[in-house]
Amino acid sequence: MKTLEEFNAFVDQQLQAQLQQLEKRRLAGRAWVRRMRILGVVPMILFFIFLMWVVIPQEEHTKVNTTNVVLYLVGGIILTLALSFGIRRYMLQQKGAQEMIDYELDFKNTVVKPIVAFINPNFTYQPLNHASYDEFTESGLFARKDYNVSGNDQVFGKVGEMSFQCCDLKVTSMPALTLRGLGPDVVFEGTWFVAQFPRYFNAPVYIVSRSSMADNLLSSGNADTDYIETWNLGKKVTASDTAFNRLFIVFAKDPDEAQQLLTSELLERIVRLQDRSQAPLFISFYNNRIYIGIGHGHDYFEAGLQESLADRRVLTDYYMDLVNLLQIIEDLQQNGQIWTSTAFTRS
Repeated sequence: MKTLEEFNAFVDQQLQAQLQQLEKRRLAGRAWVRRMRILGVVPMILFFIFLMWVVIPQEEHTKVNTTNVVLYLVGGIILTLALSFGIRRYMLQQKGAQEMIDYELDFKNTVVKPIVAFINPNFTYQPLNHASYDEFTESGLFARKDYNVSGNDQVFGKVGEMSFQCCDLKVTSMPALTLRGLGPDVVFEGTWFVAQFPRYFNAPVYIVSRSSMADNLLSSGNADTDYIETWNLGKKVTASDTAFNRLFIVFAKDPDEAQQLLTSELLERIVRLQDRSQAPLFISFYNNRIYIGIGHGHDYFEAGLQESLADRRVLTDYYMDLVNLLQIIEDLQQNGQIWTSTAFTRS
């Protein structure tokens, strides 16, 4: 894997010009949005003046019948809508309109695609695709419920014998009983990574961060909001690394197989991923796949007009997350004790 220093050098040498151009377009688009917001309220202000100075006085101080008042109102509404349409059409012809429309897509094409190719030119980037409902629930970690799954920015490829996909994913669920005005529960939001191996793990193992967010999803019973059914994951397992045990809970139906899986190198990489991302992790070793969720709660590469491209933290965070995930996979491929040629099913 290329180092962070090599990545920064690549950004400086290959992407700096594109980032500067996109930053100019971002500023033009942001200025256009501000003008649009200001002009957008003008028709409403004029309609309010018309209402207060024309319609209401006519009704109060003259003998105008109800029909004429309604005609005044209808005429005022039609003029307001016509003015709003005219302003919108005028603004769409001004500088900054096209920049605002194309900014996000151009950012992905001119910046994100080259970053993915820098990591590995054989990887494929699909900005509109994401993992499916089955690719989320087949981890065995999250209960099968009526989830709404959305996402984007899917990267897939192959490293050695392992094929993988990585994407931004948001999974929500609306409980059967909820307080009025509350939206759906956010079950997961962040980076979702799935890798498939040609062999199978000897036994399923699940790792969950010790965090308030993860705690809200855990349950020892069977209820409508039990998104992680700990009673079905097996026994709690204590790993050999003290720092790891402070950050994570491990579940496995075969503790001995879990200990073989959780090598010191793997535990160190998981701890490093947690420290770097500062987000809860959800990890499942199930059948011939590993699922890793980084619940950082935001969508990488949804470039907003308010976020300056001079700040490279988003690019760096994405690069380091993906590199760390791929390094975990490489470690697993080298641990021959954890593999079998037989699949298992969740009981």
